[in-house]
Amino acid sequence: MGVEVTREAAGVAVFSPDGRLLVGRHAHDGRWATIGGSVEDAESPDDAAKREAREEVGLVLDSLHPLGRFADSPIYDVTYPDGIVVRYAVTMYAAVLENAAQPVPDGREILDVAWVARDDLERIELATDMAEIIPAAFAWLDLHAQDNSPLETH
Repeated sequence: MGVEVTREAAGVAVFSPDGRLLVGRHAHDGRWATIGGSVEDAESPDDAAKREAREEVGLVLDSLHPLGRFADSPIYDVTYPDGIVVRYAVTMYAAVLENAAQPVPDGREILDVAWVARDDLERIELATDMAEIIPAAFAWLDLHAQDNSPLETH
């Protein structure tokens, strides 16, 4: 079955201060991915990424760092249980969580959360779009660590 719907989406790669990535296990397919979802009408992608972080895992992110737009590939196709195939065009951001807030899965879209080190990513079943998104997120983290640039707190 081909793509039936194309949707704008936004997501955020949330990092811990020690460089671990927050991933959530999604209810629709049981795979792990960064936090994100559809951009609603009259909503900007960065507002959508902040809203998704709040709704899916209870995190309030004040500012985000742009990672780029990921689209135009079958790896961004999601087949839902009702058979609908959606191709997402994803605007991604990064954030470093410096405060004591702990993510809590909403139990509806996100069933579980984990902080995962780069070397542990191969041990979990990732959503297909993470093949491009996660390397871009870690490239951003590496660049900022290399620069000794202060990372904003969120």
